[in-house]
Amino acid sequence: MLHNIPWAEIIVVLHVVVVTVLVVRVLYHQRNTGVSVAWILMLVAFPLVGAVGYLLIGEPRLGSRRLRRQHELVKFYQQFSETYLHDFNQHACSGLNERYHGISLIAADKTGFNATEYNHLTLLTNDEEIIAAIRHDIQQAQTSCLLAFYIVDPQGEIVELLNDTMAAAKRGVVTSMLVDSIGSARFWRSDWPQRLRTAGITLTEALPIELWRTFIVRADLRNHRKIAVIDQKIGYTGSFNLVDPRFFKKNAGVGQWVDVMMRCEGSLVQPLAAVFAGDMAVETESNLMQVQQWVDSYGKQALMHNLQVAQQEQNGIVVQVIPSAPEQGSPVIYDTIVNAIHAATCRIIITTPYFVPDDALLLALTTAAIRGVDVTLIVPEAVDSKLVKYASRAYYPMLLQAGVKIALFKGGLLHAKTLTVDSDYTLFGTVNMDMRSFYLNMEISLAIYDEGMTESVVALQNSYLNDCEFIELKAWQARSKWWGLVENTVRLVGPLL
Repeated sequence: MLHNIPWAEIIVVLHVVVVTVLVVRVLYHQRNTGVSVAWILMLVAFPLVGAVGYLLIGEPRLGSRRLRRQHELVKFYQQFSETYLHDFNQHACSGLNERYHGISLIAADKTGFNATEYNHLTLLTNDEEIIAAIRHDIQQAQTSCLLAFYIVDPQGEIVELLNDTMAAAKRGVVTSMLVDSIGSARFWRSDWPQRLRTAGITLTEALPIELWRTFIVRADLRNHRKIAVIDQKIGYTGSFNLVDPRFFKKNAGVGQWVDVMMRCEGSLVQPLAAVFAGDMAVETESNLMQVQQWVDSYGKQALMHNLQVAQQEQNGIVVQVIPSAPEQGSPVIYDTIVNAIHAATCRIIITTPYFVPDDALLLALTTAAIRGVDVTLIVPEAVDSKLVKYASRAYYPMLLQAGVKIALFKGGLLHAKTLTVDSDYTLFGTVNMDMRSFYLNMEISLAIYDEGMTESVVALQNSYLNDCEFIELKAWQARSKWWGLVENTVRLVGPLL
Protein backbone atom coordinates (compact mmCIF):
# COMPACT_ATOMS: atom_id res chain seq x y z
CA MET A 1 0.00 0.00 0.00
CA LEU A 2 2.86 2.38 0.81
CA HIS A 3 4.07 2.31 -2.78
CA ASN A 4 0.76 3.90 -3.85
CA ILE A 5 1.24 6.97 -1.63
CA PRO A 6 2.26 10.00 -3.75
CA TRP A 7 5.32 10.86 -1.68
CA ALA A 8 6.65 13.37 -4.20
CA GLU A 9 3.43 15.36 -4.14
CA ILE A 10 3.29 15.25 -0.34
CA ILE A 11 6.87 16.52 -0.08
CA VAL A 12 6.17 19.35 -2.52
CA VAL A 13 3.02 20.37 -0.63
CA LEU A 14 4.85 20.17 2.71
CA HIS A 15 7.68 22.28 1.28
CA VAL A 16 5.25 24.94 0.04
CA VAL A 17 3.41 25.02 3.38
CA VAL A 18 6.61 25.32 5.46
CA VAL A 19 8.11 28.02 3.24
CA THR A 20 4.82 29.96 3.13
CA VAL A 21 4.40 29.85 6.92
CA LEU A 22 7.98 30.96 7.52
CA VAL A 23 7.81 33.72 4.89
CA VAL A 24 4.70 35.07 6.61
CA ARG A 25 6.54 34.87 9.93
CA VAL A 26 9.51 36.75 8.44
CA LEU A 27 7.24 39.51 7.16
CA TYR A 28 5.51 39.75 10.53
CA HIS A 29 8.56 39.71 12.82
CA GLN A 30 11.43 41.33 10.92
CA ARG A 31 11.75 45.11 11.27
CA ASN A 32 14.57 45.58 8.78
CA THR A 33 13.74 45.27 5.07
CA GLY A 34 17.17 43.97 4.12
CA VAL A 35 17.00 41.23 6.73
CA SER A 36 13.52 40.23 5.56
CA VAL A 37 14.59 40.00 1.92
CA ALA A 38 17.69 37.98 2.83
CA TRP A 39 15.67 35.45 4.83
CA ILE A 40 12.99 35.10 2.16
CA LEU A 41 15.73 34.49 -0.40
CA MET A 42 17.25 31.81 1.83
CA LEU A 43 13.89 30.12 2.38
CA VAL A 44 13.03 30.01 -1.32
CA ALA A 45 16.48 29.06 -2.65
CA PHE A 46 17.45 26.63 0.14
CA PRO A 47 14.16 25.57 1.74
CA LEU A 48 15.49 22.93 4.15
CA VAL A 49 18.63 24.80 5.23
CA GLY A 50 16.75 28.10 5.23
CA ALA A 51 13.90 26.74 7.38
CA VAL A 52 16.22 25.19 9.96
CA GLY A 53 18.38 28.30 9.96
CA TYR A 54 15.44 30.61 10.49
CA LEU A 55 14.04 28.52 13.32
CA LEU A 56 17.45 28.59 15.01
CA ILE A 57 18.62 32.18 14.48
CA GLY A 58 15.92 33.99 12.56
CA GLU A 59 14.39 35.91 15.45
CA PRO A 60 15.95 37.50 18.56
CA ARG A 61 14.32 35.16 21.08
CA LEU A 62 15.70 35.38 24.61
CA GLY A 63 13.18 33.13 26.34
CA SER A 64 10.23 34.20 28.48
CA ARG A 65 12.03 34.16 31.84
CA ARG A 66 15.01 36.15 30.63
CA LEU A 67 12.76 38.55 28.71
CA ARG A 68 10.75 39.21 31.87
CA ARG A 69 13.95 39.94 33.79
CA GLN A 70 15.08 42.15 30.91
CA HIS A 71 11.88 44.20 31.17
CA GLU A 72 12.62 44.64 34.86
CA LEU A 73 16.13 45.72 33.89
CA VAL A 74 14.84 48.53 31.66
CA LYS A 75 12.78 49.80 34.60
CA PHE A 76 15.90 49.57 36.75
CA TYR A 77 17.87 51.73 34.30
CA GLN A 78 15.12 54.35 34.29
CA GLN A 79 14.67 54.38 38.06
CA PHE A 80 18.43 54.59 38.57
CA SER A 81 18.73 57.56 36.25
CA GLU A 82 15.76 59.38 37.76
CA THR A 83 16.93 58.79 41.34
CA TYR A 84 20.65 59.46 41.10
CA LEU A 85 21.31 61.38 37.88
CA HIS A 86 18.24 63.61 37.37
CA ASP A 87 19.72 66.97 38.39
CA PHE A 88 22.94 66.39 36.50
CA ASN A 89 21.07 65.09 33.44
CA GLN A 90 19.04 68.28 33.22
CA HIS A 91 22.05 70.55 33.51
CA ALA A 92 24.05 68.53 30.97
CA CYS A 93 21.22 68.40 28.43
CA SER A 94 20.70 72.15 28.63
CA GLY A 95 24.30 72.64 27.57
CA LEU A 96 24.22 70.34 24.55
CA ASN A 97 24.61 71.66 21.04
CA GLU A 98 21.11 71.98 19.60
CA ARG A 99 22.03 69.57 16.76
CA TYR A 100 22.70 66.80 19.26
CA HIS A 101 19.97 67.39 21.81
CA GLY A 102 17.43 65.41 19.80
CA ILE A 103 19.94 62.62 19.15
CA SER A 104 20.57 62.31 22.89
CA LEU A 105 16.84 61.89 23.48
CA ILE A 106 16.72 58.86 21.15
CA ALA A 107 18.92 56.88 23.53
CA ALA A 108 17.43 58.34 26.71
CA ASP A 109 13.94 57.26 25.65
CA LYS A 110 14.96 53.59 25.37
CA THR A 111 17.61 53.28 28.09
CA GLY A 112 16.68 55.85 30.72
CA PHE A 113 20.24 57.23 30.61
CA ASN A 114 20.51 60.88 29.64
CA ALA A 115 23.76 62.68 28.97
CA THR A 116 25.61 63.57 32.19
CA GLU A 117 28.24 66.19 32.89
CA TYR A 118 31.26 66.25 35.23
CA ASN A 119 33.19 63.48 33.46
CA HIS A 120 36.89 63.02 32.86
CA LEU A 121 38.04 60.73 30.03
CA THR A 122 41.45 59.30 29.14
CA LEU A 123 41.89 57.79 25.68
CA LEU A 124 44.07 54.64 25.70
CA THR A 125 45.29 53.88 22.20
CA ASN A 126 47.29 50.64 22.35
CA ASP A 127 47.12 47.30 24.11
CA GLU A 128 50.17 47.90 26.30
CA GLU A 129 48.76 50.99 27.97
CA ILE A 130 45.24 49.53 28.11
CA ILE A 131 46.39 46.41 29.98
CA ALA A 132 48.75 48.39 32.20
CA ALA A 133 46.02 50.86 33.19
CA ILE A 134 43.43 48.17 33.98
CA ARG A 135 45.98 46.15 35.96
CA HIS A 136 47.05 49.19 37.96
CA ASP A 137 43.46 50.04 38.91
CA ILE A 138 42.68 46.43 39.86
CA GLN A 139 45.81 46.32 42.02
CA GLN A 140 44.63 49.51 43.78
CA ALA A 141 41.01 48.34 44.17
CA GLN A 142 39.60 48.63 47.69
CA THR A 143 35.91 47.75 47.52
CA SER A 144 34.82 46.25 44.20
CA CYS A 145 36.06 45.04 40.82
CA LEU A 146 33.52 44.37 38.05
CA LEU A 147 34.61 42.91 34.71
CA ALA A 148 32.35 42.08 31.74
CA PHE A 149 34.01 40.98 28.50
CA TYR A 150 32.97 39.16 25.34
CA ILE A 151 36.32 37.39 25.00
CA VAL A 152 38.65 36.33 27.80
CA ASP A 153 41.78 34.62 26.48
CA PRO A 154 44.20 33.76 29.32
CA GLN A 155 47.53 34.13 27.54
CA GLY A 156 50.45 36.51 27.97
CA GLU A 157 49.64 39.66 29.92
CA ILE A 158 46.03 38.58 30.45
CA VAL A 159 47.25 35.82 32.77
CA GLU A 160 48.83 38.50 34.94
CA LEU A 161 45.65 40.60 34.82
CA LEU A 162 43.59 37.62 35.98
CA ASN A 163 46.13 36.96 38.73
CA ASP A 164 45.68 40.58 39.85
CA THR A 165 41.92 40.04 39.88
CA MET A 166 42.22 36.90 42.01
CA ALA A 167 44.57 38.71 44.38
CA ALA A 168 42.00 41.49 44.75
CA ALA A 169 39.29 38.96 45.62
CA LYS A 170 41.54 37.28 48.18
CA ARG A 171 42.18 40.57 49.98
CA GLY A 172 38.44 41.16 50.37
CA VAL A 173 37.50 43.16 47.27
CA VAL A 174 34.03 42.19 46.01
CA THR A 175 34.94 40.82 42.58
CA SER A 176 32.53 39.78 39.83
CA MET A 177 33.11 38.71 36.24
CA LEU A 178 30.62 38.25 33.41
CA VAL A 179 32.04 36.36 30.42
CA ASP A 180 30.20 35.51 27.20
CA SER A 181 29.53 31.82 26.60
CA ILE A 182 30.39 31.70 22.88
CA GLY A 183 32.95 34.49 22.60
CA SER A 184 34.95 32.85 25.40
CA ALA A 185 34.18 29.22 24.63
CA ARG A 186 37.84 28.16 25.10
CA PHE A 187 37.95 29.97 28.43
CA TRP A 188 34.89 28.10 29.69
CA ARG A 189 36.42 24.76 28.66
CA SER A 190 39.65 25.48 30.57
CA ASP A 191 40.43 25.26 34.27
CA TRP A 192 40.32 29.03 34.66
CA PRO A 193 36.65 29.27 35.76
CA GLN A 194 37.35 26.94 38.68
CA ARG A 195 40.54 28.83 39.58
CA LEU A 196 38.72 32.16 39.59
CA ARG A 197 35.82 30.87 41.66
CA THR A 198 38.17 29.23 44.15
CA ALA A 199 39.81 32.64 44.61
CA GLY A 200 36.44 34.08 45.62
CA ILE A 201 35.34 35.66 42.33
CA THR A 202 31.66 35.57 41.39
CA LEU A 203 31.86 34.31 37.81
CA THR A 204 28.76 34.28 35.57
CA GLU A 205 28.42 32.82 32.08
CA ALA A 206 26.59 35.27 29.80
CA LEU A 207 23.90 33.79 27.54
CA PRO A 208 24.86 30.14 28.08
CA ILE A 209 24.01 27.73 25.29
CA GLU A 210 21.53 24.93 25.99
CA LEU A 211 21.22 22.71 22.93
CA TRP A 212 17.79 21.43 23.86
CA ARG A 213 16.43 25.01 23.89
CA THR A 214 17.93 26.22 20.60
CA PHE A 215 14.55 26.12 18.82
CA ILE A 216 13.01 28.16 21.66
CA VAL A 217 15.80 30.55 22.59
CA ARG A 218 18.08 31.97 19.89
CA ALA A 219 21.63 30.69 20.41
CA ASP A 220 23.72 33.31 18.61
CA LEU A 221 22.61 36.42 20.51
CA ARG A 222 25.74 37.52 22.33
CA ASN A 223 26.82 39.88 25.09
CA HIS A 224 29.43 41.83 23.10
CA ARG A 225 30.04 44.46 25.79
CA LYS A 226 33.43 45.28 27.27
CA ILE A 227 33.13 46.93 30.67
CA ALA A 228 35.38 47.25 33.70
CA VAL A 229 34.36 49.19 36.82
CA ILE A 230 36.78 49.54 39.74
CA ASP A 231 35.47 50.67 43.15
CA GLN A 232 32.55 52.20 41.23
CA LYS A 233 34.84 55.19 40.73
CA ILE A 234 36.75 54.22 37.58
CA GLY A 235 35.24 52.72 34.45
CA TYR A 236 36.53 51.35 31.16
CA THR A 237 34.85 50.57 27.87
CA GLY A 238 35.83 50.32 24.22
CA SER A 239 36.79 47.67 21.70
CA PHE A 240 39.39 45.82 23.79
CA ASN A 241 38.68 42.26 24.89
CA LEU A 242 40.75 40.60 27.60
CA VAL A 243 43.26 39.27 25.08
CA ASP A 244 46.98 39.74 24.50
CA PRO A 245 47.30 40.62 20.77
CA ARG A 246 50.69 38.92 20.62
CA PHE A 247 48.99 35.55 21.10
CA PHE A 248 45.31 36.00 20.18
CA LYS A 249 44.36 34.43 16.81
CA LYS A 250 47.95 34.72 15.65
CA ASN A 251 47.38 32.08 12.95
CA ALA A 252 44.33 33.83 11.46
CA GLY A 253 46.40 35.68 8.87
CA VAL A 254 45.08 39.14 9.77
CA GLY A 255 47.91 40.43 11.97
CA GLN A 256 47.55 41.68 15.52
CA TRP A 257 44.26 43.20 16.62
CA VAL A 258 44.39 46.98 17.08
CA ASP A 259 42.10 48.24 19.85
CA VAL A 260 41.24 51.34 21.81
CA MET A 261 39.74 51.89 25.26
CA MET A 262 38.43 54.84 27.30
CA ARG A 263 39.25 55.22 31.00
CA CYS A 264 36.36 57.07 32.65
CA GLU A 265 35.86 59.00 35.87
CA GLY A 266 32.82 60.97 36.93
CA SER A 267 29.06 60.61 36.77
CA LEU A 268 29.11 58.22 33.79
CA VAL A 269 30.77 55.48 35.87
CA GLN A 270 27.48 54.78 37.64
CA PRO A 271 25.53 54.02 34.44
CA LEU A 272 28.41 51.73 33.38
CA ALA A 273 28.14 49.94 36.73
CA ALA A 274 24.37 49.80 36.35
CA VAL A 275 24.72 48.13 32.93
CA PHE A 276 27.09 45.57 34.43
CA ALA A 277 24.75 44.89 37.36
CA GLY A 278 21.80 44.56 35.02
CA ASP A 279 23.62 42.11 32.77
CA MET A 280 24.48 40.01 35.80
CA ALA A 281 20.89 40.21 37.01
CA VAL A 282 19.21 38.93 33.85
CA GLU A 283 21.29 35.76 33.87
CA THR A 284 19.69 34.33 37.02
CA GLU A 285 16.61 35.02 39.14
CA SER A 286 18.67 35.36 42.32
CA ASN A 287 20.92 37.96 40.75
CA LEU A 288 17.88 40.02 39.81
CA MET A 289 16.80 40.20 43.44
CA GLN A 290 20.20 41.55 44.48
CA VAL A 291 20.36 44.46 42.02
CA GLN A 292 18.23 46.94 43.95
CA GLN A 293 20.09 46.13 47.15
CA TRP A 294 23.36 46.88 45.35
CA VAL A 295 22.05 50.25 44.17
CA ASP A 296 20.78 51.23 47.62
CA SER A 297 24.02 50.19 49.31
CA TYR A 298 26.63 51.56 46.93
CA GLY A 299 25.06 53.60 44.13
CA LYS A 300 24.45 56.96 45.82
CA GLN A 301 27.65 56.97 47.86
CA ALA A 302 29.84 56.15 44.85
CA LEU A 303 27.96 58.64 42.65
CA MET A 304 28.56 61.52 45.06
CA HIS A 305 32.25 60.64 45.26
CA ASN A 306 32.54 60.61 41.47
CA LEU A 307 30.79 63.96 41.16
CA GLN A 308 33.10 65.53 43.74
CA VAL A 309 36.16 64.24 41.91
CA ALA A 310 34.90 65.16 38.45
CA GLN A 311 33.80 68.66 39.49
CA GLN A 312 37.42 69.42 40.27
CA GLU A 313 38.08 69.12 36.53
CA GLN A 314 37.80 72.55 34.95
CA ASN A 315 36.66 71.03 31.66
CA GLY A 316 34.19 68.34 32.64
CA ILE A 317 32.96 66.37 29.62
CA VAL A 318 29.31 65.65 28.79
CA VAL A 319 28.89 61.93 28.05
CA GLN A 320 25.92 59.61 27.54
CA VAL A 321 26.09 55.88 28.21
CA ILE A 322 24.08 53.94 25.60
CA PRO A 323 23.49 50.24 26.28
CA SER A 324 21.81 48.52 23.33
CA ALA A 325 20.18 45.09 23.13
CA PRO A 326 17.69 43.30 20.84
CA GLU A 327 14.85 43.34 23.36
CA GLN A 328 14.75 47.12 23.85
CA GLY A 329 12.01 47.46 21.24
CA SER A 330 13.98 49.47 18.69
CA PRO A 331 17.61 49.53 17.50
CA VAL A 332 18.67 52.47 19.67
CA ILE A 333 22.33 52.52 18.63
CA TYR A 334 21.46 52.20 14.94
CA ASP A 335 19.03 55.12 15.19
CA THR A 336 21.67 57.15 17.01
CA ILE A 337 24.31 56.47 14.34
CA VAL A 338 22.06 57.28 11.38
CA ASN A 339 20.86 60.51 12.97
CA ALA A 340 24.39 61.56 13.91
CA ILE A 341 25.51 61.07 10.30
CA HIS A 342 22.60 63.16 9.04
CA ALA A 343 23.57 65.90 11.53
CA ALA A 344 27.10 66.23 10.12
CA THR A 345 28.01 69.45 8.33
CA CYS A 346 31.79 69.19 7.82
CA ARG A 347 33.41 65.84 8.59
CA ILE A 348 32.65 62.20 9.38
CA ILE A 349 35.33 59.62 10.15
CA ILE A 350 34.45 56.00 10.93
CA THR A 351 36.66 53.12 12.01
CA THR A 352 35.12 49.67 12.11
CA PRO A 353 36.42 46.14 11.55
CA TYR A 354 33.16 44.95 9.97
CA PHE A 355 31.15 47.12 7.59
CA VAL A 356 27.88 45.68 6.26
CA PRO A 357 25.35 48.54 6.11
CA ASP A 358 21.69 48.45 5.22
CA ASP A 359 20.04 50.83 2.74
CA ALA A 360 19.30 53.56 5.30
CA LEU A 361 22.85 53.68 6.64
CA LEU A 362 24.29 53.53 3.12
CA LEU A 363 22.00 56.39 2.08
CA ALA A 364 23.02 58.45 5.11
CA LEU A 365 26.71 58.11 4.25
CA THR A 366 26.39 58.71 0.51
CA THR A 367 24.08 61.72 0.85
CA ALA A 368 26.40 63.20 3.47
CA ALA A 369 29.27 62.99 0.98
CA ILE A 370 27.14 64.38 -1.85
CA ARG A 371 26.13 67.42 0.22
CA GLY A 372 29.79 68.24 0.84
CA VAL A 373 30.65 66.48 4.09
CA ASP A 374 34.16 64.97 4.10
CA VAL A 375 33.35 61.29 4.80
CA THR A 376 36.13 58.79 5.50
CA LEU A 377 35.62 55.09 6.21
CA ILE A 378 38.61 53.23 7.68
CA VAL A 379 38.42 49.42 7.59
CA PRO A 380 41.07 46.72 7.91
CA GLU A 381 42.45 45.28 4.69
CA ALA A 382 42.26 41.77 6.19
CA VAL A 383 39.42 40.54 8.40
CA ASP A 384 38.73 37.21 10.06
CA SER A 385 35.51 36.57 8.09
CA LYS A 386 35.59 36.06 4.32
CA LEU A 387 31.82 36.49 4.02
CA VAL A 388 31.96 39.86 5.76
CA LYS A 389 34.93 40.84 3.61
CA TYR A 390 33.09 40.18 0.35
CA ALA A 391 29.78 41.62 1.58
CA SER A 392 31.55 44.83 2.61
CA ARG A 393 33.24 45.24 -0.76
CA ALA A 394 29.91 45.09 -2.57
CA TYR A 395 29.13 48.55 -1.15
CA TYR A 396 32.42 50.18 -2.14
CA PRO A 397 31.37 51.30 -5.67
CA MET A 398 28.30 53.17 -4.39
CA LEU A 399 30.30 54.82 -1.61
CA LEU A 400 33.19 55.79 -3.88
CA GLN A 401 30.90 57.18 -6.57
CA ALA A 402 29.25 59.41 -3.95
CA GLY A 403 32.64 60.72 -2.83
CA VAL A 404 33.16 58.68 0.35
CA LYS A 405 36.84 57.98 0.98
CA ILE A 406 37.61 54.35 1.81
CA ALA A 407 40.93 53.59 3.50
CA LEU A 408 42.24 50.03 3.93
CA PHE A 409 44.27 49.67 7.14
CA LYS A 410 47.36 47.52 6.65
CA GLY A 411 48.71 47.45 10.21
CA GLY A 412 46.66 44.50 11.46
CA LEU A 413 42.99 43.89 12.19
CA LEU A 414 41.78 47.37 13.11
CA HIS A 415 39.22 46.48 15.77
CA ALA A 416 38.51 50.02 17.06
CA LYS A 417 34.90 51.14 16.72
CA THR A 418 34.75 54.95 16.51
CA LEU A 419 32.57 57.54 14.81
CA THR A 420 33.40 61.25 14.89
CA VAL A 421 31.10 63.94 13.53
CA ASP A 422 32.46 67.42 12.81
CA SER A 423 34.60 68.64 15.70
CA ASP A 424 32.38 68.01 18.71
CA TYR A 425 30.67 64.59 18.65
CA THR A 426 32.12 61.12 19.14
CA LEU A 427 30.47 57.72 19.35
CA PHE A 428 32.85 55.26 20.98
CA GLY A 429 32.43 51.69 22.17
CA THR A 430 31.80 48.12 21.04
CA VAL A 431 29.46 48.57 18.05
CA ASN A 432 30.49 47.38 14.58
CA MET A 433 28.86 48.86 11.49
CA ASP A 434 26.81 45.77 10.75
CA MET A 435 23.35 44.42 11.40
CA ARG A 436 24.52 42.03 14.11
CA SER A 437 25.74 44.87 16.30
CA PHE A 438 22.72 47.03 15.51
CA TYR A 439 19.98 44.45 16.04
CA LEU A 440 21.28 41.34 17.80
CA ASN A 441 24.23 41.85 20.13
CA MET A 442 24.22 43.48 23.53
CA GLU A 443 26.53 46.45 23.06
CA ILE A 444 27.75 49.48 24.99
CA SER A 445 28.60 52.91 23.57
CA LEU A 446 29.61 56.33 24.83
CA ALA A 447 28.20 59.38 23.07
CA ILE A 448 30.74 62.12 23.82
CA TYR A 449 29.60 65.70 23.34
CA ASP A 450 32.96 67.45 23.59
CA GLU A 451 35.30 69.21 21.20
CA GLY A 452 38.55 68.37 22.98
CA MET A 453 37.92 64.64 23.27
CA THR A 454 36.54 64.49 19.73
CA GLU A 455 39.73 66.03 18.41
CA SER A 456 41.74 63.45 20.39
CA VAL A 457 39.77 60.64 18.75
CA VAL A 458 40.15 62.31 15.34
CA ALA A 459 43.93 62.44 15.91
CA LEU A 460 43.85 58.70 16.62
CA GLN A 461 41.80 58.06 13.49
CA ASN A 462 44.27 60.11 11.44
CA SER A 463 47.13 58.05 12.88
CA TYR A 464 45.43 54.95 11.51
CA LEU A 465 45.35 56.62 8.10
CA ASN A 466 49.16 56.66 8.12
CA ASP A 467 49.01 52.86 7.76
CA CYS A 468 46.27 52.89 5.13
CA GLU A 469 45.92 52.74 1.38
CA PHE A 470 43.00 54.61 -0.15
CA ILE A 471 40.85 52.83 -2.73
CA GLU A 472 40.57 54.62 -6.07
CA LEU A 473 37.26 54.31 -7.89
CA LYS A 474 38.77 53.71 -11.35
CA ALA A 475 41.12 51.03 -10.05
CA TRP A 476 38.27 49.34 -8.21
CA GLN A 477 36.07 49.36 -11.30
CA ALA A 478 38.94 47.93 -13.37
CA ARG A 479 38.98 44.70 -11.38
CA SER A 480 37.73 41.48 -12.90
CA LYS A 481 33.93 41.41 -13.25
CA TRP A 482 34.03 38.09 -11.46
CA TRP A 483 34.76 39.82 -8.13
CA GLY A 484 31.74 42.07 -8.53
CA LEU A 485 29.54 39.01 -9.08
CA VAL A 486 30.92 37.27 -5.98
CA GLU A 487 30.59 40.36 -3.80
CA ASN A 488 27.06 41.20 -4.91
CA THR A 489 25.97 37.60 -4.40
CA VAL A 490 27.32 37.56 -0.84
CA ARG A 491 25.73 40.96 -0.29
CA LEU A 492 22.28 39.36 -0.63
CA VAL A 493 22.82 37.63 2.71
CA GLY A 494 24.82 40.51 4.17
CA PRO A 495 22.01 41.51 6.58
CA LEU A 496 22.31 38.06 8.19
CA LEU A 497 26.06 38.30 8.88
